[in-house]
Amino acid sequence: MTLTILLSLLLAAPTPEAQMFGLTPISIEQAISTAWPQAAVYESVVLEMKGDLRQRIAQRCGSAVPAEPVMLVRVSDAKQQWIGDAVLLDEIGKYRPITFLVAIHPEKRVHDLQVLVYREHIGKQIASPRFTRQFRNRAAQPPFQLHREIRNLSGATLSARASVRAVRRALATVAEVCDGKSPISWKTWPSAVSSTVEGEVETDRSVPVVRSVPVIRVRPAMGTVLRVEVYGPEADQVISEVFAEVRRLEDLLSRWNPHSDVSRVEQAPAGHPVKVSADTIECVSAALQIARESGGAFDPTLVADGYLRIDVDRATGTITRQRDDLILDLGGIGKGYALDRAAEILRELGHSRALLDFGGQLLALDPPPGESTWMVGIHDPRVKESGANSLLRSIPLVRSSLATSATYEKGDHIIDPQQGHAAVVALSTTVLTPDATRADAFSTALAVLGPDHAHPLLNRIPGAGALILVAGEKSARGYGKLGH
Repeated sequence: MTLTILLSLLLAAPTPEAQMFGLTPISIEQAISTAWPQAAVYESVVLEMKGDLRQRIAQRCGSAVPAEPVMLVRVSDAKQQWIGDAVLLDEIGKYRPITFLVAIHPEKRVHDLQVLVYREHIGKQIASPRFTRQFRNRAAQPPFQLHREIRNLSGATLSARASVRAVRRALATVAEVCDGKSPISWKTWPSAVSSTVEGEVETDRSVPVVRSVPVIRVRPAMGTVLRVEVYGPEADQVISEVFAEVRRLEDLLSRWNPHSDVSRVEQAPAGHPVKVSADTIECVSAALQIARESGGAFDPTLVADGYLRIDVDRATGTITRQRDDLILDLGGIGKGYALDRAAEILRELGHSRALLDFGGQLLALDPPPGESTWMVGIHDPRVKESGANSLLRSIPLVRSSLATSATYEKGDHIIDPQQGHAAVVALSTTVLTPDATRADAFSTALAVLGPDHAHPLLNRIPGAGALILVAGEKSARGYGKLGH
């Protein structure tokens, strides 16, 4: 994540979905003016979080510091009197970065906290004044913590933790950088935003800007929530096509729809072939292939070796159960298959810059304009205290999918078909693959098999990787592309 996302956030009228995500038409100048109505002069510097500076800030704030740069803005009034500093930075919430502006009084205490960009479908309550005003007048010492000095919000714990980390890091950054020991090359803004042409922002070239505005839409689907973020013209219509395709697939693949292809296969007598759609053939074929590759650790029948008794005939377009006790549950692969189909729709309609989040499984296409990747995070399920880093790792995602199987994600729904009950070997199993279908199913398979099976399973897929957190181990184990 670079600083091009930190300024001039949205310039068009906000949609209800945009408001849901905290994406409002506000520039950094407006955000600072909210904190300091008397603000008149702005000077900024971009701080690269590298080497000793990054380490010193991490030591001050007591948690890991991301490598992404931070913007520091010195604010003065019309009489050139310094009235405070604003720090613009990102902290990962659950998966995606939250962009904060932390306004800091010259006495090194918090003057205001604002959430400028919120990118996930839950936890947006942290942008409310009821939550942010708790940080006012907080200083780095004594340390403040979530659930103690800062009250949590129901349903927003990970985002609330990110807020605490952001404020601590902002205070540490100002204390470290503005101590008078090192010269700062401030650059004055002649105007934060001078003109707008077709959604683009023209500014002083020393100030990074947003070059394009995404369209974000959220809909319930497949028992969870699908969030689609797309850049480009007519993105609204394109996203509508994506939702329509996912809805069509849900009608085919859901066991809870008595008229779906899957239900009709289950309802037919053993040995009776059932004519189904081409998409059902493809999804079930993929599920059976992964069942074979994983030795049955992933099995859509949820019965030991049940996958060996499901026949798919591509020539006739039929699926046959060979035993009456077999079900056909595509819950461990259906979302991934739908994500891949959604990506095909986007590309067919000429939109390649998109990020899809389907109940926590991510599929990234090309990155946003001006960016090289989508930066996403993997949550550490052990973190209970806000002072610690709640991420196992931040991962740059491009043209690939990331799926996590863990108790906090799928609860007791991860079934070991060989044992017939819930079974999770690791605390968290995250799989990265070029396609979403395999990421979805392989994360379940590896959650059942455990880390000792990671290499042989991932070696089947070029560009695959995994991050597995084992109980009792300090750090997560990395495999394949995520091995470093």
